[in-house]
Amino acid sequence: MSGASYLMKPEEIWAMPLRAKNGIKKEPLSFTKGSGLRIVGTGHSWMRPGYGTLPHIARAAGFEQRMRLNTRGGEAGGARMMWELENGVLSSKGKPFPVCMAAIATGQWDVMMWGSYTNDRPEYYFGWIEFCLKYNPRMEFYRFNGWPQWADGFGEGDREPRIENYRAFANKRSQAVTTKLMAEIDKRYPGKVHVLPTNEAMLLALELYFQGKLDGINGLNRRVDGKSPSIWSDGGHLGKGMNWLEGYVFYATLYKRSPELIKSSPPEKVLSAELDKVFRKTAWQAVVNNPLPGVFDRNGNGIGDEIESPKEK
Repeated sequence: MSGASYLMKPEEIWAMPLRAKNGIKKEPLSFTKGSGLRIVGTGHSWMRPGYGTLPHIARAAGFEQRMRLNTRGGEAGGARMMWELENGVLSSKGKPFPVCMAAIATGQWDVMMWGSYTNDRPEYYFGWIEFCLKYNPRMEFYRFNGWPQWADGFGEGDREPRIENYRAFANKRSQAVTTKLMAEIDKRYPGKVHVLPTNEAMLLALELYFQGKLDGINGLNRRVDGKSPSIWSDGGHLGKGMNWLEGYVFYATLYKRSPELIKSSPPEKVLSAELDKVFRKTAWQAVVNNPLPGVFDRNGNGIGDEIESPKEK
């Protein structure tokens, strides 16, 4: 599209002022390769909990984490509308805000992450992927895949949410939506795009909750039952403490290591030590038991086969 950021030279993109609510963004555009991943990401309110905890988790694991994010709420934070925003086209015509694209054009970023949204299509991701690979052919990509909401626990005639309904919803989403969409993306970019299995991790957490094995989580929906901490703070957003489960899923998928191997504890008063252990284990199970993240741990030592050295095997 005429005037879109992706058609410009890097120098032209870098020269564009990134005006934010509190002035002009002046974050670094690039970083030399360090011990951790350099991540650019877009997304919405369901991504922010993981984005917030991932740097703390990576630091505890000994990695130098770099992130540059551009997020908005709801559908506006989906891959399609974030592409429009950064390019200044369609819904954002004449108002480009290339927070991620300016950084990507330096070629010094390893990973891009997106928040998925309802009715996503493979082509919503193609522009992003092509732009990234133009500047760094080694970049890898990760797509969020949501989770069941509180209302998904109700079947016809149910007065209380049931685990069977959450299970059915999560499985349907994984198979009918994520798997099909990812298969189409993989045809064009084989092995480059992976899933962040938040859907599977949340289902595992719900299974434990209904079994009475999620100590420290006292309810499902804080807004409905008034209990805290809860799985959800409302109909779909994560409740207090659940942000660490999402962060561990992000870490396990991106770094291909089990959070259980991290020796240090999370910040005080965030989670109980016992619940923290459950979340770390749950995140790794969600990652290695789903082929779409591209992480495998056949010998069960908590290190992805893809990065394991001969001595560790």
